[in-house]
Amino acid sequence: MLTGSFRNSKRINLLESLPRDSEIKVLITRPNHRLGNQLLITPLIQEINKQFPNCKIHLIVNGNLSYILLSNYHCVETIFNLPKKPFNNIIDYLKKSISLISNQYDIAIVGCEDSNSSKIFVKLSRAKFKIYNSGTTKLNRPEHIAKIPIYNLRKFLGPSDYLTDRYPKLSIKLSRQEIEKGNQRIKALFNSNKKTICIFTFATGNKCLSKKWWLKFYKELKTEFTDFNVLEILPNENVSQINYESVHFYSNNLREIASVIENSVVFIGADSGIMHLSSSTNTTTFGLFNVTDPKTYGPYGGNNIPLDTNSVKLSEIIERIKEAIF
Repeated sequence: MLTGSFRNSKRINLLESLPRDSEIKVLITRPNHRLGNQLLITPLIQEINKQFPNCKIHLIVNGNLSYILLSNYHCVETIFNLPKKPFNNIIDYLKKSISLISNQYDIAIVGCEDSNSSKIFVKLSRAKFKIYNSGTTKLNRPEHIAKIPIYNLRKFLGPSDYLTDRYPKLSIKLSRQEIEKGNQRIKALFNSNKKTICIFTFATGNKCLSKKWWLKFYKELKTEFTDFNVLEILPNENVSQINYESVHFYSNNLREIASVIENSVVFIGADSGIMHLSSSTNTTTFGLFNVTDPKTYGPYGGNNIPLDTNSVKLSEIIERIKEAIF
């Protein structure tokens, strides 16, 4: 494979070239349009901004979601939003690719090690230092897809004593005004002072748990948490695995959805973009996994918990929720 031969830059004169208080320019490459994948680079953005407080970050992504998701990340200066379908928009794709290649960067870093296109854009970039992976040594290397590029950056910058420091969690950086609007939205939906539990019953393909599973789970929720509202967040597909039995909410504004989740005590949902959106808030997120690997994609940080529904019983999930709420 072509990208398998790409190697990190040598760290010659690294500290002289990258003083921590300088306005360095950093390129992150993650040309993917999916909600979850774009949120999964927010920990890397936070880490770079921590390491270089005056940095200017440029991103390579697909689609327009990052403008919305990262609107409160002031360190993000430029977003190259490549077309979702490059071959259907080849002229626009080439124009933006040439534009970003013409820029000079201090660091260019791959946002996902498994993405060949991410590596190719780093290779083509005019960056002093290029980071593709962790090199040959992978001591204490994390498994989570959001943590790996942070590990790679830390290992490249050195020294190694902070390789295992706590990793930043996903964050959409909601403003106080957005959070208050979410609070008002929930009050309007329920006209109640009860606390709210959010559920999201949809996911793509085999990640979506059956209606039978969700209906049984919803019944248990209503039985065990009588003093709580239960709110179903609906997907763009407008489907419900509990047949719309609960009060439900839909918005085409992702920040509004996040603000509603922020005002809930817990969120429960299968591996999906909305699950990652929830884990980018301060609300405890229970991620339900039955196909994908929770060690790679599960919600982490705070009190977030990934659960494998193949081995964890429904009653155990209810007990974990009780522990989180009470």
